[in-house]
Amino acid sequence: MKWLLPLVLVTVLLGATDSGAQTTEESLLEETATKKPHKVPRVPWLTDLSWATVLDRAHTADQPILIDFTATWCGPCKLLDVMVFTEKSVIEELANVVTFQVDIDKPEYQQLKQDLAIEVVPTLVWCNKRGEEIDRFTGYVSSSQFMGIVDGWQSNRTIDRVLSERQNMSPEDAAMLLDVARRQAERGNDQQADVVYRRLMNLRYEADPQIVTRGMLGLAKMEQRFGRDEQARQLANRLTVLYAAPEAAAYRQEGMVEVALFQEAIGDTMGMLITFRTLAEADRRSVLALHGYARAAVKTGRDLKEATKAALRASVYSDNDPDVINTLAACYYWRGLYAKAIRWQTKAVAAAPHQKIYQAELLRYQAARKADPHGMRGPPKRGN
Repeated sequence: MKWLLPLVLVTVLLGATDSGAQTTEESLLEETATKKPHKVPRVPWLTDLSWATVLDRAHTADQPILIDFTATWCGPCKLLDVMVFTEKSVIEELANVVTFQVDIDKPEYQQLKQDLAIEVVPTLVWCNKRGEEIDRFTGYVSSSQFMGIVDGWQSNRTIDRVLSERQNMSPEDAAMLLDVARRQAERGNDQQADVVYRRLMNLRYEADPQIVTRGMLGLAKMEQRFGRDEQARQLANRLTVLYAAPEAAAYRQEGMVEVALFQEAIGDTMGMLITFRTLAEADRRSVLALHGYARAAVKTGRDLKEATKAALRASVYSDNDPDVINTLAACYYWRGLYAKAIRWQTKAVAAAPHQKIYQAELLRYQAARKADPHGMRGPPKRGN
């Protein structure tokens, strides 16, 4: 009978630990709910409608169509949602436009995705009321850049035509150079983009600092495309320092999230962790910062306990965004808390059943719990 005592003791301790963790989670969720900011107005996107229905609405209203091709897992898409589509001026600019948001992973939109040759997200496509494409752009743009693009579209001028007009009027205007470089990079004209970005850097002492920092990020992207990864990392690290300065407070979140997403894209996960952690410490109610910090922690295996708290807060502030919940489940998994990982991942699958990767992760967590039902083996090893 002596062997029963250690077993009972272990069982009691495990039960107490799980109960304590559950209490901590519940109290954090309750506390966060009391601090949840009020919802802000957003562009009233049509979602989960057929393309035929959207066309009928556009024809009836005699309005053009703006399609936002997005995905639940897309970082730049979320940045657009938070930093651009909540701006009052943007909402007003699109008041007479049929706005249609499409999740590219949903089966019902695969034909539309194919018809419009959508390869990356975000991609925003401007169409006439008959659904015929007029123009498009890809990637993240600031609210001021977005307003300039849509203003041109509203007056029947493509992005390229507007840029040509701006070049003729002010060939050394920093904002114009930034937009031209971005457009060249978007089209794969890397050499031309690199030249224009460097022209912009020559104006760094006299141009708007926000434009200069965005130009530096563009230059970092060019360095990465040319295979100069170390130079790209150094520029990104330098940008993190610049955005942390007091004078950059007005555009810090937008800039640092862009930098962190770039660091993720080039595989600099430690840089990504530091950037998102710095931002999360500065703003504990920013879903972008909290979720980004948690994602970086999962990628690096560092700060997982604090990152779990960040993901819990982000789940509340985002109204249980499925990608946030997916990250929260991953935090628990890498801490060896399989029951919690399964519980939250089940919610992610229910919220986005079309996301096969969420279902695959759920099966992975269930298998881990089956192999170690009492959590005696500790967290999984990296690579599992």
